[in-house]
Amino acid sequence: MTWFLLSVGAAFFMATNSAFIKRYFSDLSSWEMSLIPYFYGLPLFLAALAFIDIPAIGPGFLPSMAWVLPMLMVAILLYYRAIRMSPLSLTLPFLSFTPVFVLFTGGLILDEKLTAQGTAGMLLVVVGGYVLNLDSARYGFLGPIKAVWKEPGSALMLVVAVLFGLTSVGGKVIILNSSPLFAAVVVFSLYGVLLTLLLLLTGKASLRNLTRKPLLGIAAGLIVFAEALCHNVAMTLTAAAYMITIKRLAGIFSVLYGWLLFHESGIRYRLIGTAIMTAGAAVIALWG
Repeated sequence: MTWFLLSVGAAFFMATNSAFIKRYFSDLSSWEMSLIPYFYGLPLFLAALAFIDIPAIGPGFLPSMAWVLPMLMVAILLYYRAIRMSPLSLTLPFLSFTPVFVLFTGGLILDEKLTAQGTAGMLLVVVGGYVLNLDSARYGFLGPIKAVWKEPGSALMLVVAVLFGLTSVGGKVIILNSSPLFAAVVVFSLYGVLLTLLLLLTGKASLRNLTRKPLLGIAAGLIVFAEALCHNVAMTLTAAAYMITIKRLAGIFSVLYGWLLFHESGIRYRLIGTAIMTAGAAVIALWG
């Protein structure tokens, strides 16, 4: 059950990071919002290099890094744009669709075999995503689905879900060709350096804005550092599709954050939807 607890931890830190950035850095552009956690987390990831063993690097490490890193950059930029423009409880839960894509990419790239119970659990998570928008059912059976496209952040997060479905599996290849801690440190160190240079050199971010709230920035860096460690260690302990499904419980935490911190409305169906997601996660954890 270690993988399950670590995956829940990754979900908690993911939702906490999103709520934290939305609450304290929404005055910045979505570009700068996407950089804040990794800008302040970069010293932590670089410092960690001095405390971890450098593993034997497998042949799949560099080829996977070459496509995972740029795709991850696009996904995270879109991710923060989504949470900036729409309610938290109508964006993060739509990442629950990621396991559907991992179901196919994990089998294709990693040759992972999923049980019938594990697949049923993932389907429950997807059903929960549908229920999140049931207040739109008055417009017909497809109302909840159509509602996604009416909420720009939700539609954008579905695109992010597709990209995460690919990067999660590619990320596991990187881990299997190195080690969980080494992969986390290298991927996010490179990510932080490249994104900082890209946004500063193109004028999409300014150093003045990034350093305006240093204590809050450091907190954001610590949160994303904890998420990355939980994610990578959990990924080595179970099938990628199962781990990502449990991490999508970030939707539950996001609904609660949306209600408590941002006073978002329509919470009833969103809580029911997240309860269904929890049931799916339980099926995976106990019988997957």
